[in-house]
Amino acid sequence: MSAFFNKIEKIRKQPEHIRLRWAWGMTIAAMVIVVILWMISFSTQRNESVNDEAGGSEVIQELSNQKDAIKDTTDQIKSVIVNQ
Repeated sequence: MSAFFNKIEKIRKQPEHIRLRWAWGMTIAAMVIVVILWMISFSTQRNESVNDEAGGSEVIQELSNQKDAIKDTTDQIKSVIVNQ
């Protein structure tokens, strides 16, 4: 960790134009890292949403099957009641 602080001290002793180069260089490097992390995060979220949509169609199909089963059951109950 002291090497890090020593490097900072060396940069502080440099002329202003050198310090500005360091400041811009570190800013650009930090932004590149942030953009890369953002792209990875965006890609992961997009893949998860695609998987969720595929799972959603399965849920809709299952609900449709249950609706049909309930309709059949109510029709059978009605026929039993009418025949009695």
